[in-house]
Amino acid sequence: MKEMPVLEGLNKKYANKNVAVLGILLDPQREEWAQQAVKETGTTFPHLKDDGSFAPHIFGVPQTILVDPSGIILEHVVGFHSLEQFSKLVEKHL
Repeated sequence: MKEMPVLEGLNKKYANKNVAVLGILLDPQREEWAQQAVKETGTTFPHLKDDGSFAPHIFGVPQTILVDPSGIILEHVVGFHSLEQFSKLVEKHL
């Protein structure tokens, strides 16, 4: 929850640079809570529901993965990060 506004800022900051932010709901039993969280935080980026194939690869929350258009993982960070920290990660790959 705490990081969602930061990710929204990242989404807006890089919208014109072919950078997309996606949220992933790992626990399908918390879908109602997740929908409320999206409303409360005002995030506009897409949120996907895991079908069970993604969750086994997550070992900490929040977890952020930067992926290039061909699917190669560029960065993988765990824990809360500021907009400035995320921007530095993204800028390295633009």
